Amino acid sequence: MALSEKERKQLLVFLIVLALAGPVLLWMTWRKGIEEQINAKQTQIDSLETVIDSARAVLARGSVANLRQLTQDYESSLNLMRQLVPGQNELPNLIDDVSARGRLRGIQIRQLDVMATEDLFPFKVYRYNFEVTGTYDQVGEFLSDIASLPRIMVPYGLRIEPSSAGGITGTENPGAPVQASFQLRTFVRVGGSDGGSGAAP
Repeated sequence: MALSEKERKQLLVFLIVLALAGPVLLWMTWRKGIEEQINAKQTQIDSLETVIDSARAVLARGSVANLRQLTQDYESSLNLMRQLVPGQNELPNLIDDVSARGRLRGIQIRQLDVMATEDLFPFKVYRYNFEVTGTYDQVGEFLSDIASLPRIMVPYGLRIEPSSAGGITGTENPGAPVQASFQLRTFVRVGGSDGGSGAAP
């Protein structure tokens, strides 16, 4: 069926409008997506600027003296931790400390055996077996002194017996001599300079 002159003109106008409107619609859609991305980036930038401004305000409130004091506090805590759990097995120092406490309390150390070490990450566990003699009260004070030393040392497995046959136990007579055996456990940081192998000097 042939189109009239009027219909041909209307069709031509429609095709021209479609040809012009298509690129405009595509451009507007593309621009909308770009604008959304720009808005998202701007929101992220604003959030980061807020965090930076907050950090600057906190830093402005703290003085150099405060920062130095905070650093000194951290160093003190670190030094304390190094005393409690050293980076090396200082067996001679440990024996000296324990022996000094024993002499102070009137304890005689009869035997000291070095036992096998155990890896318990992040520490290495060293164990020692002690046999001592003294009165019941002296042994108790001696063990309390060991536990109060600046290095973490844990006495355990305590056994107390009369030091002579037919003797009276320390619980019945605190002044009677007793023989005590116990194990001592201490810790060394893994990765520290292990200056001792755990062998007795």
